[in-house]
Amino acid sequence: MLKISIIIACLNSSKTIKKTIQSLKNQKYNNLEVIVIDGGSIDNTIQLIKSYKIYDIKIISAPDKGIADAWNKGLKLCSGDIIGILNSDDYYEKNIFSKIEKSFSNWNVPVVGFGNTILFDPKKESQKIFKGKNRNKIGLLNGFGFLHPSVFFNRKALKKVGLFNTDYRIASDVDWLLRAKFLKVNFKKIPSISYMLSGGISSKNKYAAMGEYMDALVKNGYSEFYISLFLFLRFLGKIKQTIF
Repeated sequence: MLKISIIIACLNSSKTIKKTIQSLKNQKYNNLEVIVIDGGSIDNTIQLIKSYKIYDIKIISAPDKGIADAWNKGLKLCSGDIIGILNSDDYYEKNIFSKIEKSFSNWNVPVVGFGNTILFDPKKESQKIFKGKNRNKIGLLNGFGFLHPSVFFNRKALKKVGLFNTDYRIASDVDWLLRAKFLKVNFKKIPSISYMLSGGISSKNKYAAMGEYMDALVKNGYSEFYISLFLFLRFLGKIKQTIF
């Protein structure tokens, strides 16, 4: 049985992290490692996490330099064959780890696996499914075809791609995935179903997120033509949003 490591970065997350930790507690999987990187919470986040008494859990609480720095701390500590990164307001569907392990056990090459994500809005009491799909070079100009809570990758992929770029405040995950794409890491659909709270940092900081995404595209080999196409697609998206 392959070991699965889940990394959670959090800061003052006592209002949301209960579901996140409970979803890990509910998993019927005997080779699970949970690593919590807390940025120095002053609420009762740490006490809540400890109250769930997960067997193999590491909790590091200290100031960090942002989400990418926190994720990197987790990557350096984890020992799993398969790695997932979960936000402190997102969670997994029950009993998905055995399915994920079965998928990855068939692959002896660097792999990034992606699945489906259900976006939920507790205020509107609504949810929408985001079905993960693999996009080509042009398709990536309009974003990856999956959301990061559904992503798992093996240690071979981590070794090939490396750590997250701490220069990015919002798009560090996008930059990492772009690097994986252009290093020819295999992207595979896996039976990963995650729940993600709508209205994250990229939604709240749309223009900053777009700027970082564009910068990541340039750094990962996209030419001026593709960047012009990227801006054009964003312009069309804005018009569509205004009309509809």
